Amino acid sequence: MEIKSLQETPIEEILSTLNLAFSDYFIPINFTLDYVNERWKASGVDYSLSFGVFDNDKLVGFIIHAINNYDGIKVAYNASTGVIPSHRRKGLLSKLYAKAIKVLQENGIEKSTLECITKNERAILAYQKVGFKIDRQYHLYKFNWNQKEIESEYKPHISDNFSFEDFKTLQNYFPSIENQDHCLEKYKNNLQAISVLYKNEIVAYLLFHKTSKRIHRLGVKENNWNTFGETLFSGLETGNYNIINIDSKNKNMHDFFRKMNFDNYIDQYDMSFNF
Repeated sequence: MEIKSLQETPIEEILSTLNLAFSDYFIPINFTLDYVNERWKASGVDYSLSFGVFDNDKLVGFIIHAINNYDGIKVAYNASTGVIPSHRRKGLLSKLYAKAIKVLQENGIEKSTLECITKNERAILAYQKVGFKIDRQYHLYKFNWNQKEIESEYKPHISDNFSFEDFKTLQNYFPSIENQDHCLEKYKNNLQAISVLYKNEIVAYLLFHKTSKRIHRLGVKENNWNTFGETLFSGLETGNYNIINIDSKNKNMHDFFRKMNFDNYIDQYDMSFNF
């Protein structure tokens, strides 16, 4: 078996291996070419700093790295990792990282980060063996929404034309790496903003993807979800939505989501390794 950069590997081959690697995952997933191209381009994937394991020229495992500045540090974010079922329990993750970390350091990268489902104990132990530690925990939610009007002095507004700067004072938690402004900016044309105004001041907002209905970011003034939360969500059209990567420490937000009967269907750890 050979470990090498994915720079010359066709995206279609990576996608095929990705779907096979996730064929027995906790959540049923079938990635599409459009989806991975959009997400990986936005997050800053660098295929020259992403690595694959090849068995007789067949890609059987990989690490996809997105290179970003995150909290003032040059970081390699693990946008996806997978090993196909027939090649698991052979230590391939450790071998991939042994190759990757050396090259990342040579390219001035100080830290690697990743997200891992909390139930995936085998993967967590494998990452910890490499050198990763758990930094924080995220809750993820899904819900079926029926649009409704709320009797309120506050009014929600939907817009395709927004500035991330408009919402700067409404951050109730530090966003995960793929939900930072500079990543979302790359597919801003596919995002919509709902904002709640009171006396010409924005007091609540959320950003969601028009196609996937994935809510990337949201926040309210002074973290006061009981006052602004229902009005904010009343701006959503009827449909199935999910909210990704909300820091578990924000009690106000999670209490509100539970009151709304949103399903906390999975949790993730944010993990990092300082080289």
